[in-house]
Amino acid sequence: MSDYVQQQPIDWSFLYQNRKDVQKRFGKIWDLPLRKRHHQIIEEYVGDNLCWLEIGAGSRNLKEEIEKGGNDVSYKSYDIDSRNFHDFYELEHITGEYDRICMFEIIEHVSLQEAGRILNVCRRVLKKGGKIIISTPNIYYPPAFLRDVTHITPWAYDELGGFLQMNGFQVENIFRMYHDAFIRRIITRSIMHPLHKLMGIDYSKQIILVATAS
Repeated sequence: MSDYVQQQPIDWSFLYQNRKDVQKRFGKIWDLPLRKRHHQIIEEYVGDNLCWLEIGAGSRNLKEEIEKGGNDVSYKSYDIDSRNFHDFYELEHITGEYDRICMFEIIEHVSLQEAGRILNVCRRVLKKGGKIIISTPNIYYPPAFLRDVTHITPWAYDELGGFLQMNGFQVENIFRMYHDAFIRRIITRSIMHPLHKLMGIDYSKQIILVATAS
Protein backbone atom coordinates (compact mmCIF):
# COMPACT_ATOMS: atom_id res chain seq x y z
CA MET A 1 0.00 0.00 0.00
CA SER A 2 1.36 3.37 -1.01
CA ASP A 3 1.82 6.29 1.36
CA TYR A 4 1.88 8.67 -1.62
CA VAL A 5 0.13 11.98 -0.95
CA GLN A 6 -1.24 13.75 -4.01
CA GLN A 7 0.70 16.94 -4.70
CA GLN A 8 1.77 18.89 -7.75
CA PRO A 9 3.33 17.93 -10.04
CA ILE A 10 1.80 14.48 -10.43
CA ASP A 11 4.26 11.62 -10.52
CA TRP A 12 3.28 10.19 -13.90
CA SER A 13 5.62 7.19 -13.70
CA PHE A 14 4.12 6.23 -10.33
CA LEU A 15 0.62 6.55 -11.78
CA TYR A 16 1.66 4.33 -14.70
CA GLN A 17 3.01 1.67 -12.32
CA ASN A 18 -0.22 1.63 -10.34
CA ARG A 19 -2.31 1.57 -13.49
CA LYS A 20 -0.42 -1.48 -14.73
CA ASP A 21 -0.94 -3.15 -11.36
CA VAL A 22 -4.70 -2.64 -11.65
CA GLN A 23 -4.66 -4.03 -15.19
CA LYS A 24 -2.78 -7.10 -14.01
CA ARG A 25 -5.18 -7.74 -11.15
CA PHE A 26 -8.49 -7.09 -12.88
CA GLY A 27 -7.80 -7.75 -16.56
CA LYS A 28 -9.25 -5.81 -19.47
CA ILE A 29 -12.44 -3.77 -19.42
CA TRP A 30 -14.48 -6.72 -20.78
CA ASP A 31 -13.26 -8.93 -17.91
CA LEU A 32 -14.93 -6.75 -15.28
CA PRO A 33 -18.15 -8.23 -13.83
CA LEU A 34 -21.47 -6.60 -14.68
CA ARG A 35 -24.02 -5.09 -12.31
CA LYS A 36 -27.35 -3.54 -13.28
CA ARG A 37 -27.26 -0.56 -10.94
CA HIS A 38 -25.07 0.86 -8.21
CA HIS A 39 -27.78 -0.10 -5.69
CA GLN A 40 -26.70 -3.74 -5.98
CA ILE A 41 -23.19 -2.85 -4.90
CA ILE A 42 -24.29 -0.53 -2.11
CA GLU A 43 -26.41 -3.34 -0.64
CA GLU A 44 -23.28 -5.46 -0.21
CA TYR A 45 -21.73 -2.84 2.07
CA VAL A 46 -24.75 -1.78 4.14
CA GLY A 47 -24.87 -2.77 7.80
CA ASP A 48 -25.93 -1.49 11.20
CA ASN A 49 -23.98 1.17 13.07
CA LEU A 50 -22.06 2.33 10.03
CA CYS A 51 -21.29 5.99 9.33
CA TRP A 52 -21.73 7.08 5.71
CA LEU A 53 -20.52 10.19 3.89
CA GLU A 54 -21.68 11.09 0.38
CA ILE A 55 -19.54 13.44 -1.70
CA GLY A 56 -21.55 15.43 -4.26
CA ALA A 57 -24.77 14.23 -2.67
CA GLY A 58 -27.29 16.25 -4.69
CA SER A 59 -30.75 15.37 -3.36
CA ARG A 60 -29.34 12.95 -0.74
CA ASN A 61 -31.12 9.91 -2.21
CA LEU A 62 -28.44 7.60 -0.84
CA LYS A 63 -29.76 8.18 2.68
CA GLU A 64 -33.04 6.40 1.93
CA GLU A 65 -31.20 3.64 0.11
CA ILE A 66 -28.91 2.71 3.00
CA GLU A 67 -31.74 2.93 5.54
CA LYS A 68 -33.83 0.31 3.75
CA GLY A 69 -34.51 -2.75 5.83
CA GLY A 70 -34.31 -0.81 9.08
CA ASN A 71 -30.53 -0.39 9.07
CA ASP A 72 -29.35 1.83 11.91
CA VAL A 73 -26.91 4.10 10.10
CA SER A 74 -25.50 7.60 10.27
CA TYR A 75 -25.51 9.61 7.03
CA LYS A 76 -23.88 12.94 6.22
CA SER A 77 -23.50 14.72 2.92
CA TYR A 78 -21.22 17.20 1.20
CA ASP A 79 -22.17 19.30 -1.82
CA ILE A 80 -21.41 22.80 -3.03
CA ASP A 81 -25.07 23.38 -3.96
CA SER A 82 -26.63 25.39 -1.13
CA ARG A 83 -30.15 25.03 -2.56
CA ASN A 84 -30.38 21.67 -0.79
CA PHE A 85 -29.54 20.93 2.81
CA HIS A 86 -26.14 19.34 3.34
CA ASP A 87 -23.99 18.81 6.38
CA PHE A 88 -20.93 20.28 4.66
CA TYR A 89 -20.57 22.83 1.85
CA GLU A 90 -16.78 23.19 1.93
CA LEU A 91 -14.50 20.20 1.35
CA GLU A 92 -12.07 21.20 4.08
CA HIS A 93 -14.93 21.57 6.58
CA ILE A 94 -15.76 17.86 6.49
CA THR A 95 -15.28 16.37 9.93
CA GLY A 96 -15.92 13.04 11.62
CA GLU A 97 -14.93 9.47 10.86
CA TYR A 98 -16.73 7.29 8.34
CA ASP A 99 -17.03 3.61 7.49
CA ARG A 100 -18.26 4.28 3.95
CA ILE A 101 -17.74 7.16 1.53
CA CYS A 102 -19.68 7.30 -1.74
CA MET A 103 -19.01 9.50 -4.75
CA PHE A 104 -21.27 8.88 -7.75
CA GLU A 105 -20.58 10.53 -11.14
CA ILE A 106 -18.52 13.33 -9.56
CA ILE A 107 -14.83 12.70 -10.16
CA GLU A 108 -15.10 13.23 -13.94
CA HIS A 109 -16.29 16.81 -13.29
CA VAL A 110 -13.01 17.94 -11.70
CA SER A 111 -9.37 18.23 -12.70
CA LEU A 112 -6.79 15.61 -11.82
CA GLN A 113 -5.35 17.88 -9.13
CA GLU A 114 -8.79 18.51 -7.61
CA ALA A 115 -9.53 14.78 -7.66
CA GLY A 116 -6.36 14.25 -5.64
CA ARG A 117 -7.48 16.88 -3.14
CA ILE A 118 -10.86 15.21 -2.73
CA LEU A 119 -9.28 11.79 -2.21
CA ASN A 120 -6.91 13.20 0.40
CA VAL A 121 -9.89 14.49 2.38
CA CYS A 122 -11.62 11.13 1.98
CA ARG A 123 -8.55 9.32 3.24
CA ARG A 124 -8.36 11.65 6.24
CA VAL A 125 -11.93 11.00 7.40
CA LEU A 126 -12.30 7.35 6.36
CA LYS A 127 -11.69 4.83 9.11
CA LYS A 128 -8.94 2.30 8.61
CA GLY A 129 -10.50 -0.58 6.73
CA GLY A 130 -13.39 1.63 5.58
CA LYS A 131 -14.64 1.57 1.99
CA ILE A 132 -14.82 4.25 -0.67
CA ILE A 133 -17.24 3.62 -3.55
CA ILE A 134 -16.78 5.69 -6.71
CA SER A 135 -18.65 5.58 -10.01
CA THR A 136 -17.79 7.39 -13.24
CA PRO A 137 -18.70 7.13 -16.94
CA ASN A 138 -17.05 4.27 -18.77
CA ILE A 139 -14.82 5.87 -21.41
CA TYR A 140 -14.92 2.62 -23.40
CA TYR A 141 -18.52 3.67 -24.05
CA PRO A 142 -17.69 7.11 -25.51
CA PRO A 143 -21.14 8.77 -25.30
CA ALA A 144 -21.15 8.29 -21.52
CA PHE A 145 -18.37 10.82 -21.15
CA LEU A 146 -18.65 12.98 -24.27
CA ARG A 147 -22.35 13.80 -24.04
CA ASP A 148 -21.85 16.07 -20.99
CA VAL A 149 -20.00 19.35 -21.56
CA THR A 150 -19.30 19.68 -17.83
CA HIS A 151 -17.12 16.57 -17.85
CA ILE A 152 -13.45 17.52 -17.47
CA THR A 153 -11.39 14.37 -16.82
CA PRO A 154 -12.04 10.99 -18.49
CA TRP A 155 -11.19 8.05 -16.22
CA ALA A 156 -10.41 4.62 -17.59
CA TYR A 157 -11.03 1.90 -15.01
CA ASP A 158 -7.31 1.19 -14.59
CA GLU A 159 -6.41 4.89 -14.43
CA LEU A 160 -8.90 5.53 -11.66
CA GLY A 161 -7.84 2.40 -9.82
CA GLY A 162 -4.19 3.40 -10.09
CA PHE A 163 -4.97 6.93 -8.92
CA LEU A 164 -6.80 5.58 -5.88
CA GLN A 165 -3.82 3.38 -5.01
CA MET A 166 -1.49 6.37 -5.34
CA ASN A 167 -3.60 8.17 -2.77
CA GLY A 168 -3.60 5.50 -0.08
CA PHE A 169 -6.39 3.11 -1.07
CA GLN A 170 -6.35 -0.53 -2.10
CA VAL A 171 -8.76 -1.35 -4.93
CA GLU A 172 -11.01 -4.23 -3.89
CA ASN A 173 -13.48 -4.53 -6.76
CA ILE A 174 -14.26 -2.94 -10.12
CA PHE A 175 -17.61 -3.42 -11.83
CA ARG A 176 -19.22 -2.35 -15.10
CA MET A 177 -22.81 -1.15 -14.89
CA TYR A 178 -25.26 -2.06 -17.60
CA HIS A 179 -29.03 -2.34 -17.68
CA ASP A 180 -31.36 -2.51 -20.67
CA ALA A 181 -34.57 -4.09 -21.90
CA PHE A 182 -34.40 -7.88 -22.01
CA ILE A 183 -34.26 -8.32 -25.80
CA ARG A 184 -31.72 -5.55 -26.29
CA ARG A 185 -29.66 -6.97 -23.45
CA ILE A 186 -29.53 -10.40 -25.08
CA ILE A 187 -28.59 -8.94 -28.48
CA THR A 188 -25.94 -6.67 -26.99
CA ARG A 189 -24.28 -9.25 -24.78
CA SER A 190 -24.37 -12.21 -27.18
CA ILE A 191 -24.32 -10.85 -30.74
CA MET A 192 -22.70 -7.41 -30.46
CA HIS A 193 -20.14 -8.21 -27.77
CA PRO A 194 -17.52 -9.74 -30.15
CA LEU A 195 -17.80 -6.71 -32.42
CA HIS A 196 -17.43 -4.35 -29.47
CA LYS A 197 -14.22 -6.09 -28.41
CA LEU A 198 -12.86 -5.97 -31.93
CA MET A 199 -13.49 -2.22 -32.04
CA GLY A 200 -12.11 -1.64 -28.54
CA ILE A 201 -15.38 -0.31 -27.11
CA ASP A 202 -17.84 -1.49 -24.48
CA TYR A 203 -21.61 -1.33 -24.00
CA SER A 204 -21.64 -0.62 -20.24
CA LYS A 205 -22.17 3.06 -19.50
CA GLN A 206 -20.52 3.35 -16.09
CA ILE A 207 -17.82 1.75 -14.00
CA ILE A 208 -17.83 1.59 -10.21
CA LEU A 209 -14.85 0.95 -7.97
CA VAL A 210 -14.71 -0.15 -4.35
CA ALA A 211 -11.47 0.52 -2.48
CA THR A 212 -10.33 0.10 1.10
CA ALA A 213 -8.50 2.67 3.23
CA SER A 214 -5.09 1.61 4.40
